[in-house]
Parts: sequence; structure tokens; C-alpha cells
Amino acid sequence: MASNPNVMTFETVFSKEYQMSHFKEPVYQILADTRLESDLVKGQTISRSYASDVQVNDMGGDGSYSTQAITDTAETLTINKEKEASIYIKKLDELQAHLPLKVKYGRKLANALINQIDGDVLLAAYQGAGTTLDDGSFAGTSGNGHVPTASNIATVFVTAMQKLRLKNVVYNKRFQGGMKLEVPEGMPIAVISPEMLSYIELYLGGKDTLLGDQVSRNGYSGYFMGFELFVSNSLAWTATLELPTIPTAGDTVVINGVTLTAAADGAASAAGEYSIQTTVDLAAAELVKLINGTGTAGADSYIEVSTANRRLLKNITASYDTGTNLLTLVSSGWGTVVVSETFTAAGNIFTVGKQIIHPLFALSKSLSLVVQKDPSMEENFVSGKIGRDYIAWTVYGIKVFQDQAPMIVAYSVLSSSFTASDTTPN
Repeated sequence: MASNPNVMTFETVFSKEYQMSHFKEPVYQILADTRLESDLVKGQTISRSYASDVQVNDMGGDGSYSTQAITDTAETLTINKEKEASIYIKKLDELQAHLPLKVKYGRKLANALINQIDGDVLLAAYQGAGTTLDDGSFAGTSGNGHVPTASNIATVFVTAMQKLRLKNVVYNKRFQGGMKLEVPEGMPIAVISPEMLSYIELYLGGKDTLLGDQVSRNGYSGYFMGFELFVSNSLAWTATLELPTIPTAGDTVVINGVTLTAAADGAASAAGEYSIQTTVDLAAAELVKLINGTGTAGADSYIEVSTANRRLLKNITASYDTGTNLLTLVSSGWGTVVVSETFTAAGNIFTVGKQIIHPLFALSKSLSLVVQKDPSMEENFVSGKIGRDYIAWTVYGIKVFQDQAPMIVAYSVLSSSFTASDTTPN
């Protein structure tokens, strides 16, 4: 077929609105108890005390008794997280743009902060949990991530409820045997990954009405085995990289789509390279600096990754134990993080069973969150420029107190076969 012989000029028509942005849905509100906010109008720290336990003794035949020493112990929540998200808009760009720049980007800035709070809350809940469930809890290997399936998902939920009951946080409120119980107000909830919800749906045979008919809100997905379900793409994640042998130049580690490459001692030159130094411990130290973005970059240390890749490493932190030669990764806000490696030494490998996402079984309001400054946007004039900075910022603190830890069960799920949620929403 012959090509069109005509050369025409066609008009380009612009839509009057931006494309939709697909944000991660926050669930922290169901976990967070914010009642302490009213106590912190000014200041940086809130202190809560808990009382020591007492025991029952036999009374003497003559009616004698033994008094016990009591001790009050204080725990504190500190407002120590200051977060911002900001952009600069030239005044001429604002005037000439046919799309609502301030409205769209103002929403994106605020939502970015809310997602940051969400990830921090879920990480704090995992780290502060009073009880854990892993593969060893289900006749597997202790410390490894468990593999949930449609066949065993009900057992996981029943076991989690059992753990909460053993911690004395789920009560029969109709009968208390004359005791003056201090009953938690929260309801049992589960913050789960999309994969876990899929196993539940398969277990139910697609009869999703059994999960409840309420309209979805804040990740709410219904009721199952005694728990209200909330789905999150921001659960805490951990992994362990074994490094018994010094890397070889050219070896790579890929974390969340970012490739980090070993370079000869003192010869790091391209973005994302780190110097292997002269020992495995020194090489690991440089890899940790590269992942965390700390220390001073250079040929003898590491070369900083691109701005886009630094964003993908945001909220992923690394630490290294020289005694065990284990490099540990901890992530908040990303959900499942996909990792891989191409080390020459066979022993340098991500530990089998230790790529883990951490769903939560808990009572609602089982973690204290104090937001001293709600996420909001402010405008600043920029000296020497015709334009403005638009800054969204927030200040908050998070704490799992001693009386809250028993209300949280952290579940370790093997995530090596899971897919990461979208890391680049438009």
C-alpha cells in the first residue's frame, strides 16, 4: 500500500487536567493512637509511667504479712521526625502553564508526607511488636519468612489471635470475674499485603461477600477470622546479605531496581560504584555507606548514585555485623523490595528465607503517634528570583510503649517471590 503523499499540519490539543496519580493508600490511622497530641501543645517529649508488678504471698499464722517495694518506670515519646517535600515554581511558568500546577503539586507534596508517616508507623509497629510469628511458628525454620497459602492462611490468623490472647489483650468483656480489668479499647485488626488478601480470597473460593460489604476505606478489605483487614503496600521489609568473602570488581547488588557495583580498591569512578578496599569488612562498610548515602563520596569510598536512584533507596537502610559477616537491609514505606546479586564468590548471597515482609496483627490504636505539625503547604518568596518555593512539612514522633507492645504481633512472610508495588507513580 502506498504511503500518504500529503504533508499536513495538525493541531495538538492539550487536556485540561493532569493524569491520575496512583498513590499508596495509608493505613496508619487504624494503628495509631493520637490521644497524646493534646498533651503536647508545647515541648518535645511526653513521658508515660507504668507500675511494677506485685505478687501474692501466704499470710502468716499470726496474721503477719510482707510488704513489697513498688517502682514506677517512665518511658518517653520524643518528637524527632521532621520531614519536608518542596518544589520551586517560576512565576512565568505558573502564568503560562495551562494546567493547575499549584493544585496538583500541592496535593502530591502533602500525600508524599502522609505516605512517609504511614511507612514510619508500620516500621515502628513491626520493631516494637511484643510477639512474632515466622516460619518456625508453623513447624518450619525459626527466623525465616513463612510462606502463606490458601491452604494455611486460616491457621495463620487463628495462631495470631492465639498469641494476642496469650498476651492478655483480648478479653471477654461480658464476664470479668469481679476484676477491675484495664481493657484495651482497640479491635483486632490485620495489616496485610495484597498477596495475603489473595490467599484469603482463594480460601473463601471467591465469595468476597464473606469479607464484609462495607465500602473500602483506608485500605479496609473486610473481616476474616476475628480480624478487620487492611491492605497496605507500605509494610516494613527486611533482608540479609551474607558477605563472607571480599567482593570481586564488577560484582553487583541490585536493590529496588538500583544497581550497586564493586570497584577495585580506590578505583570507584562511575555512579553507584564502591571501593572493595582490602578486606571484606572494609568493602562491606563502603557498600553500607553507598546504600545509606552517608560518609564522603570519592574514588576510595563510593560514587553517589543518580538523583532518581537515590529516591529509590530512600527509607532503605543498611547495617553490617563484622562478627557474622551479615549485611542487613531494613525498609519502610516500600512494601516488598526486590533484590538480587551477581557475586563471584558463591557464599556471597542473599540469605535464603530472609527476604521478609512484615504484616501485622494487632489491636487498633496500639501505637502512639503525636503529629505536632500536620502536613500542610507554605509558600516562600525566593530572593533574586521571580518565583516561589512551595514547601509541605510535618513534625511528629512515634512510640510503642510497654503496655502497647503486647497488642502487636509481627508476622514474617517470605517475599522473595513477591512483586514490588509501583515505585514510580505518575
